[in-house]
Amino acid sequence: MRVAVLLLMVPVTALLATVWLPFVNAPHIWLGMPSIMTWSVGWVIALTPALGYVEYQRTRRGNGGGR
Repeated sequence: MRVAVLLLMVPVTALLATVWLPFVNAPHIWLGMPSIMTWSVGWVIALTPALGYVEYQRTRRGNGGGR
């Protein structure tokens, strides 16, 4: 479970640090969109499998909440 939580911390940290990263928070265009939007969308997409993996590990261990 520790590995799953550490895996989840990577995209969450990247999303929270977005406003302090100078290469992201600048007037640049990446893939036709503002850099901050491209960065955020990419990390939100990466967050989905990380959350799925955390849920898989949680239910595999048998402490699935109310299920």
